[in-house]
Amino acid sequence: MPLLTKATEYILSVLTEDETVKHFPKEFVAESAKWIRSWFLKDDPRTEPKLQDPDRSPENKKAVIEIKLEDMLENPAFKTALEQQLAIFEQQKTRLKNVVDKSDIDVKGNVHIGDKGTSSGDHYDEKNVIKGGTIRADGDFRLGDDMH
Repeated sequence: MPLLTKATEYILSVLTEDETVKHFPKEFVAESAKWIRSWFLKDDPRTEPKLQDPDRSPENKKAVIEIKLEDMLENPAFKTALEQQLAIFEQQKTRLKNVVDKSDIDVKGNVHIGDKGTSSGDHYDEKNVIKGGTIRADGDFRLGDDMH
């Protein structure tokens, strides 16, 4: 997906708090909105009211963002910071917890991958998963949550 398209989706999602970000941690949404305001809405009193206007269509808001982004992407510092924010955004979109990915683990004792206690109620795309790699344990190996 081109950078302009990804950036537009990110900014629109965070500023309008659409369905994409409703299940994200509130801290992530708050920090993202702060970052967007510091770069994207800084010194521009005309853009924010257009994006916050409930009577404007999502397509219109998207067009406002794209026009502004086209100019801002010429700034190397902004582009680098934006790419970092987009990477974090993508991680939030794919919710992972307790995932071991391409790791070789050698433990002299027990291995437990999963939560202890009651579940947090969060929804994850992948939870308690091993993808590739190896796990060697001299003791017990458990994969999954311990709910007591």
